[in-house]
Amino acid sequence: MRIAGIEDEQGGLLLRMFFRFMRLRLGGVPLPLRIYAYCPSIMWSFLRLVRVIRRKGALPPRLKGLAMYWTARTVECSF
Repeated sequence: MRIAGIEDEQGGLLLRMFFRFMRLRLGGVPLPLRIYAYCPSIMWSFLRLVRVIRRKGALPPRLKGLAMYWTARTVECSF
């Protein structure tokens, strides 16, 4: 059994605005974010982590590439 993500109508005003922003930016809302929305503190913490990692100079580009490679290898995803 899989967890169904939060739909747009189920969330509060802030969550609906965030989902709309994600649709405009990415073309859709990724399922993990819809699932994280069940516990907003986890979702906002995850988003802060992503923002820090994406910030220029937070990690050397070579280390980012290595992390992406090992993650793709671990989950058996074609990189």
